[in-house]
Amino acid sequence: MSDCIACSTPMAPRFRGRAPDHWRCPHCGLECISPQPDDRTLTEMYNELYFSHYQTQTDPQAVRAMKRATYGRQFRRLPAPESFGGHRRLLDCGAATGYLVEVAKESGWDSYAIELSEFGSQACAELLGRDRVYRGEVQDSSFPANPDGHFEVITMCDFIEHVRNPREVLTWARKRLSPGGVLLLTTPQAGSVSWHLMGRIWFHYVDGHLWFFGPKSIQALLKESGFDVVEVHALQKAVTIGYALGHYDRSTAQSRLFSPVARALSSVTPEQIKRQRLWFYLGEMVVLARVSRKADCGVTELAPAVGVHP
Repeated sequence: MSDCIACSTPMAPRFRGRAPDHWRCPHCGLECISPQPDDRTLTEMYNELYFSHYQTQTDPQAVRAMKRATYGRQFRRLPAPESFGGHRRLLDCGAATGYLVEVAKESGWDSYAIELSEFGSQACAELLGRDRVYRGEVQDSSFPANPDGHFEVITMCDFIEHVRNPREVLTWARKRLSPGGVLLLTTPQAGSVSWHLMGRIWFHYVDGHLWFFGPKSIQALLKESGFDVVEVHALQKAVTIGYALGHYDRSTAQSRLFSPVARALSSVTPEQIKRQRLWFYLGEMVVLARVSRKADCGVTELAPAVGVHP
């Protein structure tokens, strides 16, 4: 295992015995999976079934309202669109089926999306138009509707923990942001209360999560990637009871302990109760990183715009 990507300290095993692929930095607390799953495994993971939790037995509209409420609260941390003057472009990385860009569009942002899965990217294209959606890796993205490739805001909600190389992705985001631009990301927080209490069965230790940051490690990596100001706050999410039960039923890390209980509770809980929406701290953080208004974005010439790939 190589050194920590945030502080260059040698990584050490996070757990003994049963998890030889899970590593932790003793200095900044960064965690990672190494070796990572191969490309085929990750690609097959992000199919329509990956988004099945958006279509649980609970009313899908209740799930949609839940997601929109969470994103709406995070949007209040951003500058108003008009504060950027003539441009108000927002790019969501890992856009899933487009709940965030839908809220952004309604809030006055000129919205764009990047999504790796075919299912999610097509849903975003139906919402925004094909010339505003890119299917693939963020570093390869381009948009016919925004040929210069600059954005005033980039969002990465539940995204950075999935990428192979966070440093490369964050450096890319820094170069794509206009002077004074803002990066908003949310991610599980290693070192949170739930992390301490749950140990190896922490509910964020799931398939597809390759990295786990704490405030110290994410701040170090963002500043090294060229961001000037970094703020970290605990993330509060709107969660329906039915969605929470479905999450515990599906989660691999806690399957032996929580899945049978969650399944039993879900079978006897009335639908009206399942639709109830509550606000929870679930061991995650929201991070805002800003670019200096005097900064040179350093965007190189872009590849031809191709929009949504087939």
